[in-house]
Amino acid sequence: MTRMHRAGMAVMIGALAAGAAATAQAQIQGMPLFTNPRYATGFRLHADLGLPTDTKVGLGDYTVLQGGVTFALGPVGIGANVGATRNDFSAIQKPSGGNLGTESKVTASALLQLRVYGGGLSPFSLSLFGGASMDVKAYDFAGLPDSIKNQLGGSSKVVTIPVGVALGIKLPLVIVNPNLWVAPRLNLTKIINCPSGVTCPDTDTKFRWAIGLDVPILRVLSVRAAYDSGKLGNQTVSSFGVGASIGLGGMR
Repeated sequence: MTRMHRAGMAVMIGALAAGAAATAQAQIQGMPLFTNPRYATGFRLHADLGLPTDTKVGLGDYTVLQGGVTFALGPVGIGANVGATRNDFSAIQKPSGGNLGTESKVTASALLQLRVYGGGLSPFSLSLFGGASMDVKAYDFAGLPDSIKNQLGGSSKVVTIPVGVALGIKLPLVIVNPNLWVAPRLNLTKIINCPSGVTCPDTDTKFRWAIGLDVPILRVLSVRAAYDSGKLGNQTVSSFGVGASIGLGGMR
């Protein structure tokens, strides 16, 4: 293992330890977890649209808009995103009567990857990844008294830490070289700061997986798509997402 890989592994372990203690909800529901392991040193801006595949899962309108940045240095890749459901995005753009609503929210998320194999001339890539995210509701900034905040959920947060591996292959086509990847993971979920008088469930562990395709265009543009599925609570929830990015480097 090279010095860069050892340093990257230390960063990964530290990030996972920090994420496990964060007040976070991992990944925006309704948006696939994009984890293509084939990346290169660079910086990119991206935007994505997530679509639920089943509208009968009892999760409401989870069509999601997401924007973010990704940065890679050698084997270490870092991504940060901010997203919202279509309903929340509309409320943020055009508040009803000037009132954003206490339940309106955005979700900030982050993902850290460490490539442990491949890249360069090799068509295969393998990475480890971990991440976390946090929902931020309007009432967090509304200056409400604690008694009202407690009625709206208080400081309780759902912590979900996704930890997994991603395997990718670069397809040797003539005009473009798309990257196909698959990423199984475990989602560890727990409610922290549980409201008084309420019994919150113990840590829950569910298996989820994602498969995706990234298509670089002239090394500046890139388009991508992914499908994400697995257990959420006691039901199977799946989503499909598409997106595009622009930047310098950041992919191979």
